[in-house]
Amino acid sequence: MAITGPGTDHYRVYRIAVVLLTALLAACSDGSDQGERFTGRAYYIDCDAADTGEGSRKAPWNALGAASSITLAPGDQLLLRRGSSCNGMLKPRGSGTADERIRIGAYGQGPLPRIDAGGTHTAAVHIEDMSHLVVQDLELTNPGDESEPHRGVYLTSAQTKVTNIEIRDLYIHDVTGPVGFNGTAKRGGGIIANSLFDTVDTQFDGVLIENNLIEDVGRSGIYFDGTTAGSGDRPRADQAWPAAGQGVVIRGNTLKRLQGDAIVAHGTAGAIIEDNVVSVGNLAGRDWLSPERNCAAGIWTWNSINTLIQRNEVSGYRFGQSPTDGCDGTGFDIDNEQEGTIIQYNYSHNNEGGFILLCSDDEPHAAEVRYNLSIDDGKVINVSPCKFPTIGTLGDIRFYNNTFIATAPNTGMETLPLEMFSNPGNFLFANNIIYATTAQSTTIACGDRCSNNLFFNLPPVGTQNFSGDPLFEDAAWRGAGREAAGEAFRIRNGSPAYAAGLGLTDPPATDYLGNAVPATPSIGMHQPR
Repeated sequence: MAITGPGTDHYRVYRIAVVLLTALLAACSDGSDQGERFTGRAYYIDCDAADTGEGSRKAPWNALGAASSITLAPGDQLLLRRGSSCNGMLKPRGSGTADERIRIGAYGQGPLPRIDAGGTHTAAVHIEDMSHLVVQDLELTNPGDESEPHRGVYLTSAQTKVTNIEIRDLYIHDVTGPVGFNGTAKRGGGIIANSLFDTVDTQFDGVLIENNLIEDVGRSGIYFDGTTAGSGDRPRADQAWPAAGQGVVIRGNTLKRLQGDAIVAHGTAGAIIEDNVVSVGNLAGRDWLSPERNCAAGIWTWNSINTLIQRNEVSGYRFGQSPTDGCDGTGFDIDNEQEGTIIQYNYSHNNEGGFILLCSDDEPHAAEVRYNLSIDDGKVINVSPCKFPTIGTLGDIRFYNNTFIATAPNTGMETLPLEMFSNPGNFLFANNIIYATTAQSTTIACGDRCSNNLFFNLPPVGTQNFSGDPLFEDAAWRGAGREAAGEAFRIRNGSPAYAAGLGLTDPPATDYLGNAVPATPSIGMHQPR
């Protein structure tokens, strides 16, 4: 049976089989293997044990200090007993090899082993200068005051390159720290990677952050800082960037109730952020014109090239403390200091600040926003000068084949509604469906290259525009779930959107639902077969 993409029947059968097999293996295992063979020594920790031992399964250590004092060798495991709870910080040492990685995880049966750093340590787990390592199956918390950043996991490169790291299947919650707009605060939260190694060489090469549950953290959910190189050193997207973090993948994570941003890739080349689910963030957002300005968005990137952001769901991002005291609060963001970013196949809904923030500063900043679905977001676009007083244009951003459903679709600059862009440059806004659920009299700003868009319940603008009902499968549908949303907002036979789009150079091969994109596309995120 051929396995095709997400959204197909074969893919669903395949995923169900994988889930069932994974559950069966976990039920049959004591947690010391889970598929990958580790041929070295296993060290055991049970912080609930009355007495400490020598680190064997029969006589485990009962504190994290002993485990942090040894140097792990390739193939070794450091395992915490399920159902136990440790206080303090685990900071292991040593590195594996490509053939024999080190594993930090759990053994036995029951709930995940818990590490509580108590707000007195920089992290519950601090991984520094370790390579070829897997960290999984732990519960981490680090509550405390807001005077300095705290983390669940802190991954750092301090004196050498860090490569081949997996951070997966963790439950991280209640991590506190400063929630302001500065870089120090942003480097606190759930999973934080920070480059400290002052070299022009790559500092991270191959990091997978996958299938973690992160909730109630401040300020950041997952923040990856891949290089000490400044933003002025970033090359164009078609050039190599040896100093950037390479091979960074952030996939399949669930993040809830965040004081600031959910997922940020900083100082990276070719990072992939996909299949994550984010709900409720920017809880510490403050007025963009205030000295206490504090702005956050769901998923975005900065000082980066060629970032791929796809198949994510972001919802419930707040604008701020009130409709007039807030900043950003969008599901996504194409900020300044990036190029080659692609934002595609994402589902954004109920974000007070809107679907996406577009910064009108540094040029060139070529980017693509395509085949996304937005329902009941506060704005279609928030366009802002994010590097004021530098004010550039939105040139070289292509914004096409997206579908927007809202009471009153609009564009704006934070709290200010816009009837037109003052600095669009060659910004392209084409093949989008803009669907108002109640009749509107004001137009939506879409720039000078606004073409082949379909408008319903609001005045059409641009050239080659269309008006009329796009005939969605179920226009009243509301809820969570990227695939379910996509099915509800397919277009039916007879839709004026069918084959009415502008043919574009270098479109993606498939649409939001995995269907092939024809040479003459339909308008919106769905391309009927």
